[in-house]
Amino acid sequence: MSQDSKRITEAQVRRELTRIDDRASRRRICIGAVVILALALLAGALATRFLFIMTDIRSDGMSGVLEGGDVALSVRSDAPFLKGTIERGALALVRYSDSGMHRQTVRRVIALAGDEVSVDDDGRVTLNGEALDEPYATYRTRDARSIDEVIPGGALENPFAQSDAPAQAQAAPTGAIESVDDMDYPLTVPEGAVFVLCDNRDNRLDSRSSRFGLVAEADIKGMARAIIWPVYRARLLDAGPAVR
Repeated sequence: MSQDSKRITEAQVRRELTRIDDRASRRRICIGAVVILALALLAGALATRFLFIMTDIRSDGMSGVLEGGDVALSVRSDAPFLKGTIERGALALVRYSDSGMHRQTVRRVIALAGDEVSVDDDGRVTLNGEALDEPYATYRTRDARSIDEVIPGGALENPFAQSDAPAQAQAAPTGAIESVDDMDYPLTVPEGAVFVLCDNRDNRLDSRSSRFGLVAEADIKGMARAIIWPVYRARLLDAGPAVR
C-alpha cells in the first residue's frame, strides 16, 4: 500500500467531525427532553399537592354541569394566594362521611352561616324568606314515566305551584339516597357551616339528608373550576347565577 493511500484527507476529517457533532447533538436533545419531562412531572406533582385537586365524578348529583365519568379540576381551598371566600352558588368540592369512609364530591353552596333555608319535597328552595330562581337545577316531573324525564328551572318557575296532581311513587335514580329528607325546616345554618344541594334535586345526597348533613367550612376542600376529562367535554366551569 502506498504512502498516499494511507493519508487521511481533509474531507474525511470533516465527515468524522460532523458525525461526532451530530451524535453529541442527539445526546443533548435526549438529555434536554428527559429534563423537560422530569420538570413537567415535578410541576404537575407540586400543582396537585398545593394548587389543584382532580375529582372523578361518579354520580348524577350535579348533572347538567357535571356528568358521571367527568373529571373535575378544583382549586384547593388552602392554595397559596388563591384562597377566597365561600360564596352562595359556588361549586364546592366537599368532604363527607359515608358508611365510615371519607369521600369527596361537588355540590352547590346554597346557604351560608346565619341564613335561614327551607327546601320543599320537590327540592325547591326558600332562602331568607324568598323563593330562589335556580335555572341550573332540575327536578323530575311528578307524572314522569321514567327517571330521565326532568324539568329545568327554579322556584320562580315552579310548574307545580298551582297543581293539585298527587305525587306518584317512583324508583330512586342511581346514586340517590332512598330515604326521604329528614332535616327540619326552616333551618338556620350555624357558624362554621354551609348548606349544599345537588343541582339534580332528585339526588338527595346533600344537606337535605342527615346522612350527608351540613358541611363544615373546614370540609370544603376546593372550588370546581373546570372539566378536564373526557376531552370532548373539557371546558371551564361557570358556577351559574349567584344564589342571593
